[in-house]
Amino acid sequence: MNAIYRIFAYNWKYLVFTVIFFVFFWHLLSIRNTVSTAEDKFSTALEQNVVNLEDGLLNNDAIAFQKTLWQIKNEHIKNIRFFPSEKKSATWMFKEVVVGEFLDRNIGVLHNTIDVVSNGAELGRLEYAIDLVDVNAAVFKENYALFVAVVGSFLILLVISNLGAIKTLLAIERSVNEINAITASGQSNIIRESIKKHIDSLPAGIIGTPFAQMTERMSAALGQAAKLESAQAMSTLAAQVAHDIRSPLAALDTVLGKTDQLPEKQRVMVRHAVNRIRDIANNLLEKNRQQAKAGADAASRLVDVREVQEVRLLSSIIDPVITEKRLQFESKPGINIDFELTKESYGLFSKVQPVEFRRIVSNLVNNAVEVLSDKGKVSVGLKHDPDNVILTVADNGKGIPPEILAKLGQKGETHGKAGGSGLGLFHARTTVESWGGTLTITSEVGTGTTVTIKLPKASAPDNFVPVLELESGRSVVVLDDDATIHQIWNGRFESARVKEHGVETIHFSEPDGLREWVKSNAVKAEKAVYLFDYELIGYKETGLSLAEELNLSKKAILISSRYEEKRIIDECKRLKVRIIPKGLASLVPIMIRKPEAEPKTTSSSGSVEAVLVDDSEIVRMAWELAAEAKGVKLVIFDNPADFMVQVGQFPKTLPIYLDSELDEEENGIKGENIAQELHDKGYTDLTLETGHPAEDFAHLPWLKVIDKTPPWS
Repeated sequence: MNAIYRIFAYNWKYLVFTVIFFVFFWHLLSIRNTVSTAEDKFSTALEQNVVNLEDGLLNNDAIAFQKTLWQIKNEHIKNIRFFPSEKKSATWMFKEVVVGEFLDRNIGVLHNTIDVVSNGAELGRLEYAIDLVDVNAAVFKENYALFVAVVGSFLILLVISNLGAIKTLLAIERSVNEINAITASGQSNIIRESIKKHIDSLPAGIIGTPFAQMTERMSAALGQAAKLESAQAMSTLAAQVAHDIRSPLAALDTVLGKTDQLPEKQRVMVRHAVNRIRDIANNLLEKNRQQAKAGADAASRLVDVREVQEVRLLSSIIDPVITEKRLQFESKPGINIDFELTKESYGLFSKVQPVEFRRIVSNLVNNAVEVLSDKGKVSVGLKHDPDNVILTVADNGKGIPPEILAKLGQKGETHGKAGGSGLGLFHARTTVESWGGTLTITSEVGTGTTVTIKLPKASAPDNFVPVLELESGRSVVVLDDDATIHQIWNGRFESARVKEHGVETIHFSEPDGLREWVKSNAVKAEKAVYLFDYELIGYKETGLSLAEELNLSKKAILISSRYEEKRIIDECKRLKVRIIPKGLASLVPIMIRKPEAEPKTTSSSGSVEAVLVDDSEIVRMAWELAAEAKGVKLVIFDNPADFMVQVGQFPKTLPIYLDSELDEEENGIKGENIAQELHDKGYTDLTLETGHPAEDFAHLPWLKVIDKTPPWS
């Protein structure tokens, strides 16, 4: 139903125009026919009663004359006026005779004149009027039910006609996934069979339509792969396929620019789908260029050409794939595909090949759904340990026997999938291992199967916001055209109790209100933090253009679902604007600074010798006593916000001791994350004082780890 709704939402303007055009001309034709019928009836009645008119005229009998005129009049003739000829007017006692309703307007009234002749003698002329307003109402009343029936049938035909397109899209998706897996494995000998199977599964009802012709063109390009006998021929085909895909991509890009009326979530889904196709096409072209550089022997051997690895936020790759899978399998209402992001999922980066990673996630979810038949659950999870990002894809299906489980992931091994070749799982395992990770499968018969991928962690890019830092007594301004985003931020700010710290939250949904506020509140505006959406539907301005226009770039954070688009990333770098993916707005940790707070020191003289940041009063008292006993000047902070405000005044060689669990339960702040930020800024003597074992922090070799005992004890 979602697919039908999106198609209708995109086509509604054209549909409304078509229906209005049809109804208008049908109605106009009906009015014309009604008027013509009324005039014909009038003329016929006049011919039948002309003798009576002549008798009334000769006898000067006005009453009989009027009675005859009433007999001539019909329901659509509103009034009739008779004017005797000059010869008859001498013997006629009245200048004119009028019957019918008086019309005090000329607009919407049709006037006509007809001569009255009897036995060759002219008696006079009749002028009659037809009220087109009444005719219009009568026609509408007569045709109302028919109008409704025709429009309803038109809408039903629209839905039915698009069902074929939806089925075709899903069939193409299955075909592309399988062909990608086959191509990656190098087994080109079975491509022909795979393509033929999926083309045969396309709905017969769409043959001959423009969409079907485009699909046939893409399928024909893929079908040529079955004819290849060498790596050089396969490389040429890959370039041709990528080239052919660019034509429908250009059309899709044009359509994508006209999706302003779609809800934010659906715009994101369409944009990700188009970008995914573009990535595949670009990847094919890049592989072809690299193959060509391999030399004259490329025809006899396959050159290993891999997509460049990039540091990417994994949740932003996984989330659109899961949305795509839910659409793909919406015909199976008993299947639930779940991907729940948590605080632990926020800010997890790894160095991967984005297109390959999407393909792996897509194939793993496909495998899980296919073993569930028509009912079950697929759970996708994202978490981490000290060294790795961990992705899990689990199903609650029948499970896999141990003797088969041991072989899965090897080339050609499969289980529980009709017609499966095992190539997708083999490709996933080898690709993940090439990234320095691992892929393991665990299963229990009768319970289900879990595929676990571990990938090495990577540091977040400089433009990513690991913690949203607000300052007490200052403002945070949200600009977004989506009311639900304002609700999300209100919930986050309420949970962080920003009002208790004097943080004012201000919301705008359009640019002019923001401009006026900045102009009228110069002092507040200078110190505020700004959370800007990129797209503002109905306005030419974007969040970035407004940040530049109002000179807010250094204080602005872009909250956008398009945060991985190169054009937007480059613009953010130019303006020095940081980014939070819109899908993660509900997860970003919030920290509130208190600029007015003064740190506690153990001595009133001498230079600072160490800094402690710990939210436990007992720990702070113990360290304070130990430092005083040894004559060490120790500066103590009870929360990370105060510390981060004043850290710039301390030498970068100063010993800094951080508690691991700083306000973690409330706002998700961890000492090791602050240590990482300090390390990136050049601080060299960083120590974590914690009850956790040092092994948990082995991935931070520059970070010293001690227990809660003061080092001077």
